Amino acid sequence: MGNEVTMGEALIVTVVSMGVVFVVLILISLTIGFLKSMGVDKKETKGAAPVKQEKPVKNEKTAAAQTSEVDEEELIAVITAAIANSLGVDIPEINIRSIRRTPQATTVWREIGKQEQIMGRM
Repeated sequence: MGNEVTMGEALIVTVVSMGVVFVVLILISLTIGFLKSMGVDKKETKGAAPVKQEKPVKNEKTAAAQTSEVDEEELIAVITAAIANSLGVDIPEINIRSIRRTPQATTVWREIGKQEQIMGRM
């Protein structure tokens, strides 16, 4: 009796609802744009002067080699600490003979998904 909705009323509700959704989406877009403009670093602006390199070109190769050696040493230290922590022993008790990378058989996304599923069951 008073519960029937006509096709015209349903159309009005649909149009108003869609209008509200689009207004909210536009507001979200403007908010994101405003936040991006507020978060721009002064160094990233187009008008910034380029930074001059103070190191000579000859030292770049030796610096890169030293950096990679430091990175490898740091990686070995981190792996050693992780193994010691998981085994519950002190670092001097561990004797690592070699560390080599293994090829990745699956994608990173798949591995993370597996880990999340396993952790969710625990």
